[in-house]
Amino acid sequence: MRDVTAFQQRHQVGEGTYGSVFVYSDKVTGEIVALKRINTKAEENGFPLTAIREMKILKALNHENIVRLKEVVTSKDSGDIPKDVFMVFEYLEYDLTGIIQTKEIKIRADHIKSWSHQLLKGVQYMHINKIVHRDLKASNLLINRRGELKIADWGLARSWNPEMNRLTNRVVTLWYRPPELLLGCMKYSTKIDMWSVGCIIAEMFLREGLLKGNNESHQLDLIFGMMGHPSTADWPNIHTMCPLWKNYEPSNGNESLPRKLRDEVKTRLPTVAMPWMTPHALDMIDNMLVHNPDKRWSAAQALTAEWFFDIPMVKPASQLNMQFGVESAHEWEAKKKYQEMRARMAASGAN
Repeated sequence: MRDVTAFQQRHQVGEGTYGSVFVYSDKVTGEIVALKRINTKAEENGFPLTAIREMKILKALNHENIVRLKEVVTSKDSGDIPKDVFMVFEYLEYDLTGIIQTKEIKIRADHIKSWSHQLLKGVQYMHINKIVHRDLKASNLLINRRGELKIADWGLARSWNPEMNRLTNRVVTLWYRPPELLLGCMKYSTKIDMWSVGCIIAEMFLREGLLKGNNESHQLDLIFGMMGHPSTADWPNIHTMCPLWKNYEPSNGNESLPRKLRDEVKTRLPTVAMPWMTPHALDMIDNMLVHNPDKRWSAAQALTAEWFFDIPMVKPASQLNMQFGVESAHEWEAKKKYQEMRARMAASGAN
């Protein structure tokens, strides 16, 4: 196992509960890589389970749309005992949140279609291999200057089989969390990832989150307000599957709301994106954002969506215009720029 001193640190691009992400260059080859330092202090028992899972799963998966773990390196203290552990990944210049939040970057219909297709191919591959990601969101989708999209951040991922019936529902970032998890379901399937994918694709068109809840109850209110209330006709086993549904079902004094996803999305589209959101694009999003996970489209079904066969067809990554005019754009960098701008405005206001 190599030592981290084999790399030269350049700059930070990310920060999370279980570690920071920095760009490094290999001192021998000059290759640019991303190093995720595992924060062992965040766990009482030392090495975090999320990091162990991420390493194990990424070692097993090999796909062009899944980020590649190149190696694991350590730093040593004076006694030559390993102190910190770093996961070494291929470096990608952007993440999808960074792109969406960077106003200078112009994304077009062909970017959205290609990245949606690449995302679905990666999701289909992991689901075939019985892996559920459980944290798909825009900031966990990395994109390089060649237009290639890769799914990252596998700390909440796990192997899955249909017999599992006591899984934690405290997974998936709130804006991307499906109704079954919000309603307390503990026996869920890979379809939880597909709800997240539907939210992500809508977000690319809107250039903002589709369902931006502040807490779990608010998130459910937003879902029911846009997608309507589920019914037992559409979701027969909702009562047995979702213990919290009894608190929300319309028969308990709540008004039954109609589905208005298509109208809501069209109303919120930026002017430039209006011609891109074709009926077939809406059909695909609509079929992924279905309450009943059994009726929600799988990645394999979504890859056969008519939208992908409409003119213009899906472009390979190599044909996308990636001249964005910015060296890199990640969620952490975009957040830092925003905080710096707010600080400057506050300082000028004080003067």
